Amino acid sequence: MTAVDARAPYQSRAAHCALMGALLFNAGLCCLNTVGLPVTGGTVAGAEACIVMLALAFALDARAGPWLVLAALAAYAILILVLRGSTDPKMIRDLLIPVAFYNLGLRAPDIRDADRAALAAGLVVVAMGVFEYAALPVYEQCFNIVRYYIARGTMTAAEINGLTGSLFVSGVRPDARTILPFLGPHRVSSVFLEPVSAGNFGAILFAWGLYRPGMRGRALLFGCAAVTIILADARFGAVACVAVAAAMLAAHRLPRLLWFALPCAILLALAICGFESTASDRTNNFVGRLLVAADIITALPVEGVLGISPEKVFVSDAGYAYVLLQIGLVGGLAAWLLFVLMPIGSADAWRLRCAVATYICLLLVISDSPFSIKTAALLWFLLGAADGAGEDPGCSEEEVPASPPYAGALASPWPGLSGIAR
Repeated sequence: MTAVDARAPYQSRAAHCALMGALLFNAGLCCLNTVGLPVTGGTVAGAEACIVMLALAFALDARAGPWLVLAALAAYAILILVLRGSTDPKMIRDLLIPVAFYNLGLRAPDIRDADRAALAAGLVVVAMGVFEYAALPVYEQCFNIVRYYIARGTMTAAEINGLTGSLFVSGVRPDARTILPFLGPHRVSSVFLEPVSAGNFGAILFAWGLYRPGMRGRALLFGCAAVTIILADARFGAVACVAVAAAMLAAHRLPRLLWFALPCAILLALAICGFESTASDRTNNFVGRLLVAADIITALPVEGVLGISPEKVFVSDAGYAYVLLQIGLVGGLAAWLLFVLMPIGSADAWRLRCAVATYICLLLVISDSPFSIKTAALLWFLLGAADGAGEDPGCSEEEVPASPPYAGALASPWPGLSGIAR
């Protein structure tokens, strides 16, 4: 019996364990730290590594594509780290998560496994969110988020906000709540410990619901998405839902070249804005966030753009700057090219990929959270499951766009990449 056959009976359970682990491990470690069991940055990194390794153990098989991608990733990472003079493995983690969970989704034995994973995750997030909102004092006794982030080294005591107490710094809206103001200033973080990821997660659930019209429990999934976004007062999550719906409608009318060019165009626009804008407003609104991102990008040295700068710069509010610093311009473009040109399972899977591309490109303007395993694990798993499901009834190859020289290449728009998705 082959190794793949031996794993087959446990494939679904292992996938669900990896996804739930990615969703819940931060909340679990925060609870342990709150009750007196110290947590460090090494603890968090170790837990994350175990989850990724579990995903890889059930994602890799005899297909050459994933192994070639991993080899290229390792070679590129070693080169960048040597040029940078650093041993920080964060870049490797950022690139491993999509490879591991996308291929884990490809091997899902049934698309309904992905449905169940999405719905189960949504119900867990909503249950914890309602608990946090309805019983905040009890929630804070179990989850001292500020103390946890200080313990893991991603926050300092100087950053403690008296307004938010033990919640994350963005856990309370300092001005008026945008969505349903009568709910008050508290922004629910649920299992994510910070509200930004909660809003992103809601947008991911919404996109999957659009992709799966025949899903059992689809209305409940949409309800989970809506409740999560509303409780988190996630302005981006609400906007992202509109954007991904538009992307799905327009996907088959637009060439692939446009989707590859989209992040390049956004990055160029931010750079021009940073160099040319004389506006001084940096408040917490749409224009202010754009200007902050533009300022960070235009302040990067050439070494930072190429990903070989040893200096650490705060870029959490500028995802494109984060990509440049961590992965580099060349590596970032190569990864995006791979994402756009990978083989497509069906016309509907292409629409989902366009929705994911829109979500990532928009989110990178204001945040580096597309790389957070808390939401990225489920996102890439669902995308892989969609490609692995094959052609859906009623879909035809002609519905999927292709730009020359890839015309008519649904099965393999880039022949050398055909092994990656199969």
